[in-house]
Amino acid sequence: MEADDFATIQELSEALGLAERHVSRQLRLAYLAPEVMKRLTCGREASAVSLYELCFLAGKIWGEQVGLALGDRLEGSER
Repeated sequence: MEADDFATIQELSEALGLAERHVSRQLRLAYLAPEVMKRLTCGREASAVSLYELCFLAGKIWGEQVGLALGDRLEGSER
């Protein structure tokens, strides 16, 4: 995937042998705030947010993502 260029999500999903909808949802995770990714993957705190919910959360600004995903508000959060 890193070596090839894909013009559409459909091309990418066909190359990977995955459903287009699945690939589209997974790509949304690239837009999660760095703080959310860091705390969910490296932290020891539990989160009540599901992977499905994270896909939709990715459309919000970073400061909102942190509060919604982790249940707190961090001052000085990046956008």
